[in-house]
Amino acid sequence: MKTLFLKYRIFIYGLILAITACSPANTGVTSYAYHNVTAKFNAYFIANEKLNEVLEEIKDAHKNNFNKTLKVFAPIDTNIVNANEEKIEDVIKKASIAIQRHKVSKWVDDSYILVGIVRMLNQEYEESIETFKYVNVNGKDDPTKHRALINLIRTFTEYKEYNNALAVIDYLNRQKLTKSNKRDLYLNAAHFYQITNDPNNVINYLSAAVELMKKGEEKAKVHYILAQLFQKAGLDAMAYDNYQNVLKNQPPYAFSFHARLNIAQVTELSKGADIKKIRKYFSQLLKDGKNKEFRDKIYYEMAEFELKQGNIKEAIPFYESSISESIDNPRQKSFSYHKLGVLYFDKLKSYPLAKAYYDSAASIMPKDEEIYPQVETRQKVLSNFITQIDIIQQNDSLLTLASMDSTQLGQIFVQQRNERLAREKEESKQKRKEERNKSNINQQNSFSTPAMQTNLGANGKFYFYDPTTVASGINEFKRIWGDRSLQDNWRTNDKKVSDRESEEEGVQLSDELLVQEGGEPLDEEAQLEKERNAFYASIPFSEERQVALNEEMEVAYYKLGNIYNFDLKEKKEAAETYSTLLTRYPETEYKPELLYLLYIFHKETDPVEANKYADELTSNFPETIFAKLIINPNYQEESNLASAKVKVIYEKAFKAYDVDSFKLALSHIADGLENYPENEYEDNLKLLEALITGKTEGRTNYVYKLQQFVKKYPESELLDFAKQLLQAVDQFNQQQLAKNKIKYTPYFDQAHYFVVIYENNKALSGILPGEIENFAKDFYPNETLNAGNLVFNADQSMILLSEFKDRKTAESFYLKFNSDASPLKNFSSLNFSNFIISKDNFQIFYQSKIPDSYNDFFKENYNLIP
Repeated sequence: MKTLFLKYRIFIYGLILAITACSPANTGVTSYAYHNVTAKFNAYFIANEKLNEVLEEIKDAHKNNFNKTLKVFAPIDTNIVNANEEKIEDVIKKASIAIQRHKVSKWVDDSYILVGIVRMLNQEYEESIETFKYVNVNGKDDPTKHRALINLIRTFTEYKEYNNALAVIDYLNRQKLTKSNKRDLYLNAAHFYQITNDPNNVINYLSAAVELMKKGEEKAKVHYILAQLFQKAGLDAMAYDNYQNVLKNQPPYAFSFHARLNIAQVTELSKGADIKKIRKYFSQLLKDGKNKEFRDKIYYEMAEFELKQGNIKEAIPFYESSISESIDNPRQKSFSYHKLGVLYFDKLKSYPLAKAYYDSAASIMPKDEEIYPQVETRQKVLSNFITQIDIIQQNDSLLTLASMDSTQLGQIFVQQRNERLAREKEESKQKRKEERNKSNINQQNSFSTPAMQTNLGANGKFYFYDPTTVASGINEFKRIWGDRSLQDNWRTNDKKVSDRESEEEGVQLSDELLVQEGGEPLDEEAQLEKERNAFYASIPFSEERQVALNEEMEVAYYKLGNIYNFDLKEKKEAAETYSTLLTRYPETEYKPELLYLLYIFHKETDPVEANKYADELTSNFPETIFAKLIINPNYQEESNLASAKVKVIYEKAFKAYDVDSFKLALSHIADGLENYPENEYEDNLKLLEALITGKTEGRTNYVYKLQQFVKKYPESELLDFAKQLLQAVDQFNQQQLAKNKIKYTPYFDQAHYFVVIYENNKALSGILPGEIENFAKDFYPNETLNAGNLVFNADQSMILLSEFKDRKTAESFYLKFNSDASPLKNFSSLNFSNFIISKDNFQIFYQSKIPDSYNDFFKENYNLIP
């Protein structure tokens, strides 16, 4: 027995040691080693691998937009995070095992960091912050504490707690960090400064980080971002060096391509030979088959290069080529459209073309582009601009025609008709040419296919045994030659051939002009007469039409001048447009404003001309604000000061009005209007005066005051409100008339309903009927009462409780409902009313749609006091 014990003693001791080592709190040497190994390989390692898989998926899903400065870190995509919910939960589960079962291991702090990162990905920012802070306070070694704080920077940045992120960056900059922690700190700091839009600090931190990175894709990306930032800052030499470093780090092809492309933009050019060298470089990029999908980008950069050399004419075709090459890249295509729009807008002043390009850019540009709001605004400006140009040109042409004699008009008609026919003939000829080319290509393709060469259809059958193939051939024949009967020499004998040939010499006119009302074709003379009548019908011979067209043109000139002046910042064109408006329409209502603007335009460049406009303005329109601004340049400032004082007076008047102190309110209004005339609050004071009139003097004077306000202050911001008040009075009058016509019957010996009227509310319509019905069952169990919800009018709904057998029971219910036991006591803030009504009167009430039409009758005949 002793021998047996000695034999297994070592095994027993080992088993005891293993069992005691498994205790989470055991700190012995054996236990420590066991927990370290188990925590690392059974928990932390697996959790870390799964987390890295999620982070890698986020990085891979992010598409780099090489037209912008690349992101230091790929944005966290919540869709990917949610899709990997199972993995993320497993990360927390495995990390928790290391934390809870292996408390003495050195992987506990690392596991907490994984949990903090996961919480950040889940946007549980506060929990993430607490986790990283816990590691910083309770961590066992400085490198791990520092790593927690580095991740804390990212969490603070994502949570938009920028001051806290900056504080952690400053703290870590003063600590002694390992090489890997330094690199990660610099990258996280660069990400923070990129988010907070501080490119100088992004450059500083990325420049420090890249020195600590190993050769490879990530280092290439950092060099690329640095190159972009240096290029944007105008430091082409440093940008050039970083683009070269991108290529040295064997990046993915997209990085390599864009780096090579951008090198041409930052290459220092000292002579013509260098420019030729860059152009040749671009040509080589175009010829390289690997760059097929990037041809749109190459053409775009070629255009940018030419633009940089001041060669606008050379740049435009390259932008156009970029557009034609952009097939699956709407973002790049929109950039080319935008650049062409800018050129035609700013440089070439061709606004119709600029509008066309801006329209295209706005329609396809992704809305996440920073310049999209500017593109959209410019597009709207140009749309308005072209509208005014079209109105002026079209109306001017029509008025010119109206001033001509019949001989001149006849000549104009013939000239326009001939030009139209020639244009239509050319378009028709071009269209037929394109159709023939397309047909020839189709025929060549069909003859070159093995199926046709072997007399086989597409399905491998003999051609004429395949109905589908035969039908296709027949349709193609008819498309080219028409529907012909089977006969010899069909090509020369068929009349349709001569028709077709003669058609090539003529013009295809619209169906509307070629046929009479009965559907029969028009002969040439009748067709000519119809066109001539349409031409004369479009000319504004009547004085009424001419006046209307001139009014349109007057407004169009005014709007066009304002677009030039305020939107396009083209002062010269604005002045010319305003002058034309004054010349053509000397009595225009805009004259005071135009004289003032022309005075401003010429004040610095031509004082004599400026004084001419100033004299006319002050002589003929002395009471306008424009004249006062010329006489007293400080008028606006003084007016603003007066407005500030009147604002205080108005506030006092309104407070008095609000507590029904109408006399005091009127005294404040009189003070403001008498002592501070022509201030910005004059309309406020006048409208308040009208409201007080409505309270004190009755409806007639109230309506008069409102009507005077609308007439005197058409530009006031309160105009719509005043109109609404007038409309409300009008509706009230109409309701009163309708109400007076409603006659309820005093016959009460019949069934009654209980009615609740309340403002439309979808939530309440599902709650209140049940509450009222339950109340009825509790207090009137012997009555069969059902509550239903009805729409009463556009603003109100109705609950109908039916039906009470007689008036007495209904009255009893009404009093009980309006007592302390009311089921609506919890809805006291709602605007509702309730009453009882006989069955006959309910029909009258429901058809009237006037909620207060029954009030007087109810009070007089029921006399119920809850």
